[in-house]
Amino acid sequence: MKKFRLNRRTMLRGMVGGTAVALALPPLEAMLNAHGDAHADGTELPRRFVTWFFGNGVALVSTNDPGGPLRFAPPNQGPDYELTPQLAPLANVKEYCSILSGYDIAAAAQHRRGHHDGVAGFFSGYPFIELPPNGGPYASKFGGPSIDQVAAEAIGSQTFLPSIELAISKRIITSEGPTLRYLSHRGPDQPLPQIFDPREAWNRLFGSFTVPDDPNKPMRLTALDAVQEDVKRLQARVGAADRHRLEAHLASVAQLHKQIEAAAPSCSLPAEPTEANQDFEGREPLEETNRIMSDLLALAFACDITRVASIQFTGSVGYTVFHMLDQNRGHHDMSHDSSENERIDAATIFTVEQFAYLLERLMGTEEGATNVLYNSCLLLSSDAGSGLTHSVFDQPCIVAGAGGGRLVHPGVHYRSPNRENNSDILLACLQSVDPTATEAGGGIGRSTTPCSAILA
Repeated sequence: MKKFRLNRRTMLRGMVGGTAVALALPPLEAMLNAHGDAHADGTELPRRFVTWFFGNGVALVSTNDPGGPLRFAPPNQGPDYELTPQLAPLANVKEYCSILSGYDIAAAAQHRRGHHDGVAGFFSGYPFIELPPNGGPYASKFGGPSIDQVAAEAIGSQTFLPSIELAISKRIITSEGPTLRYLSHRGPDQPLPQIFDPREAWNRLFGSFTVPDDPNKPMRLTALDAVQEDVKRLQARVGAADRHRLEAHLASVAQLHKQIEAAAPSCSLPAEPTEANQDFEGREPLEETNRIMSDLLALAFACDITRVASIQFTGSVGYTVFHMLDQNRGHHDMSHDSSENERIDAATIFTVEQFAYLLERLMGTEEGATNVLYNSCLLLSSDAGSGLTHSVFDQPCIVAGAGGGRLVHPGVHYRSPNRENNSDILLACLQSVDPTATEAGGGIGRSTTPCSAILA
């Protein structure tokens, strides 16, 4: 008997009040080849790319040595690297994580403007462009596209959304130009606003798959209700494993929708603080929002709604207050106070915990013979090595995921012996989703030599 095959673009469909609705499906065995490492038609499984940012760098080993090492990278190199306290949250996903240290941002060789150098140089590989003062003497914009948008240009046409831009903390700075306000940029004059509200993210990713309230009906109908007949037809044709996976997928969609409906509203962007924020009545739900956004992204990747994302966890020169750590000062102010080094370190560990949650969600999402994290590349960094020094040398850097086999797995710690160009990392990450890419960055930051330490 011939095995039932399902097109990888198949969606569950139904009708509500004359309106057609659809719900995306995760990869099912019926869509894959016999080995589970490609689609049945021979095309490779999707490759994804995520940039993940947090502001103001990390703590120093010693504030008595401002030019000294940071509390982040492991003491030893290779695949058996030790997890430092700052990296300990990665324990469950360590095999998927490579740590890169000792790199310099060639695009920021002129060292013009602290945090501007770090975020624009690291995430685009281009020197930033200074903006006229216009009432603010310290503003800039990206000098070229951010690396996530280079990836989106290459592979974004293959999905419903070319990319999605998400953010967690709303305490971002808005007075120093688009460089510090936004993480994703299509070009110098095309910053992409990020989504802070999980409900808006849901609508952007899945909005066309849900039916709005109908005042003429006593109960709210959703796409999950509308596609049930299609679900029954599909369940009758696929194998036991696919039936189980389909049921789990629908349950996760329903549960995630309930979580978002129950979450406290994420209000409009607050005014930029002029001093440390000590208002605990306005505590941000950082962990809760991060979890929902991560769950959303894992589901969107599984359904192949998008393959490229950026996540701004906290802002460059951001004033996030880590209240869950019993802190009551804005993070940027703290990063410039040497007496707050321990609190900065605690914030770093909490931040890596939030990144680890996303990695674990992706690793726990099956895809063929592997998982979504195996088929992804995630790039984490900040806008400085340390906020206290504004140095762009040795910025914290994690490359996670196996890039579908294009990135080294298990991961390694590699420390550059000669301050290699950070854009080499960007090019290696880009090649994980676009093997035809030959360069990353531009001007003095341009690279044509991908970081070989993380290429498989």
